[in-house]
Amino acid sequence: MKKPPNSINSINSKSPFASTKPDLKVVDDDWFEESPAIHAPAAEAEGDGESLWLLSYADMMTLLFGFFVMITSFSKIDTDKFEKVRAHTTQLFGGEFKKAQQLLQKELKDKVQGEGLSNMAFFEDLEKGIAVTFRGSTFFESGSAEIRPEAMELLTKVMPSIKSQQGRFAIVVEGHTDDSPISSEKFPSNWELSSQRASAVLRVFEANGFNRSQLRAIGFADTVPVLPNRTIENVILKDNQSQNRRVVIKLLRNETI
Repeated sequence: MKKPPNSINSINSKSPFASTKPDLKVVDDDWFEESPAIHAPAAEAEGDGESLWLLSYADMMTLLFGFFVMITSFSKIDTDKFEKVRAHTTQLFGGEFKKAQQLLQKELKDKVQGEGLSNMAFFEDLEKGIAVTFRGSTFFESGSAEIRPEAMELLTKVMPSIKSQQGRFAIVVEGHTDDSPISSEKFPSNWELSSQRASAVLRVFEANGFNRSQLRAIGFADTVPVLPNRTIENVILKDNQSQNRRVVIKLLRNETI
């Protein structure tokens, strides 16, 4: 680095003003322009000034990201509203919206029809899934909780379709009877009979590898008839009783059980 010249007008140290005024030196203009020590601090200061707002911005974005992750972890998605938004958006863009249960229902219907049981199985759209109702004679003999071979064959055929949606749907099996009383060593009442029938069907799903935490078996006995079992005069309505004896398999979205 070029040293500044020392030859111009130094104040004599013996001057009475020497104690109060420092030595003044005149610096050559060429040395000032060439010296990197003079210009470097200005450049560094300029760079530091630009990076300060970036650091603050990055900190703010990190905090916001963490905040929204925390909010999302505490939230619960409203599946019904989400499905409505999906349906509206699809229709808005000219598409055709179908719920997952609608596709599954069509597939199950086709397999039931293939077994010639269309008149013995009824499909119902639920708010959060579908229900398949089988008349009692389709699955069980009168007073028995043993699944008939024909019903077992039907379950075996529809099982792959249901299992493909296992992550989306839970399974609830309901057993229903008519109001005719039963009293035996194995089934003291219709409560035991309906519960055993529901459990028998449910065990078929369990044997096929379904998650036990997503399975439910409920016996309703004769408490939820679809039609009156008797007239006001207490006359038995056999056709109605045959429809009340039924097994209902409900496929519900997981959060509903």
